[in-house]
Amino acid sequence: MSGIKRFSLTMSSTYAHNYRLIRTVVPLLILVIAALLFWSPSPDPETLQTRSVTGQVVEVNTGEGEVLRSGQTVRMTTARVRLPNGDETRVLVQRQPLAVGDTVELIEARDAEGRVRYRLP
Repeated sequence: MSGIKRFSLTMSSTYAHNYRLIRTVVPLLILVIAALLFWSPSPDPETLQTRSVTGQVVEVNTGEGEVLRSGQTVRMTTARVRLPNGDETRVLVQRQPLAVGDTVELIEARDAEGRVRYRLP
């Protein structure tokens, strides 16, 4: 009779241990998979065609903001550029001073879905 008792106690403690293990491992596994999917880089649309176009600067805007962690002031400048076909686009300006009326060269990139993006070289 003692052999039956010992077997049932061992079996029940193994069951409880496995139950707790599964209740711990499964949620952790789900969290790891969710984190990997969240932080995986999204694929950039494939650029099919690039070309150089010129445009005229219509407007230049500079905005300031404060970095929350360090308290430093950050400036970001954008320019609205009129393209030869009459359309206008806004581009981020980095490392070059622009003024209204300047002629700038832009890089036009088209992706597989037909979207067009402009940037300064």
